[in-house]
Amino acid sequence: MTETPLTARRAQTRDRLMDAAITAFAEKGVLGSPVEEICERAGFTRGAFYSNFNSKDELCVAVLRRKGEEVLRAATQATDVVPRVHIEPASAEAVIRAAVDVFQAGHPADPEWLMARMELRLYALRNPSVREALQSAERQLGELLTQAIVATATRVGARFAIPVDRIFTLLDAQYEALFRQATMADRDLAGWTDQMATLLRAIVILPDGDGPASAS
Repeated sequence: MTETPLTARRAQTRDRLMDAAITAFAEKGVLGSPVEEICERAGFTRGAFYSNFNSKDELCVAVLRRKGEEVLRAATQATDVVPRVHIEPASAEAVIRAAVDVFQAGHPADPEWLMARMELRLYALRNPSVREALQSAERQLGELLTQAIVATATRVGARFAIPVDRIFTLLDAQYEALFRQATMADRDLAGWTDQMATLLRAIVILPDGDGPASAS
């Protein structure tokens, strides 16, 4: 059965509710953010909420799915600007920076979203009823970004020293570690792309290269 397309007004309502939910989740966690508060933040009634979502659990999944769509668009745009030519090993940084740009497109330095994402993961761990749906949304997001990064490397003739299905897990874990360190130290996430580039140098193998890339 084909879903009925959302009207512009309803799409806007859903977006405002999801935006309000992200802010609330970042501040208070999913469990600490009742539907009533999310509605108040968005400027809507409970009726408007339940006209768009059957439950807060459904809202959580919708938030992750929307983020996945945003990641796909941003990563695709970042991939498209990479030249469709092979490069020489001496141009290692071109490959590294292109891959970092793709990852960054899907991971803007947005403390609110990063905090909300962590809270959504904790919520899934505590609630088996929504775990599968949330895992599916996260998995799709990871697959989309991995495909974009691999496409970037393939376009310039590079490959990876680890299985491609582990690329996103490795980069994502490093990114979250950097975010936690910055948050605990009460500082912004400045310079994180350089640290991600260092990690990528260890796993990218350049055309005709015998091992991981090194800074040029």
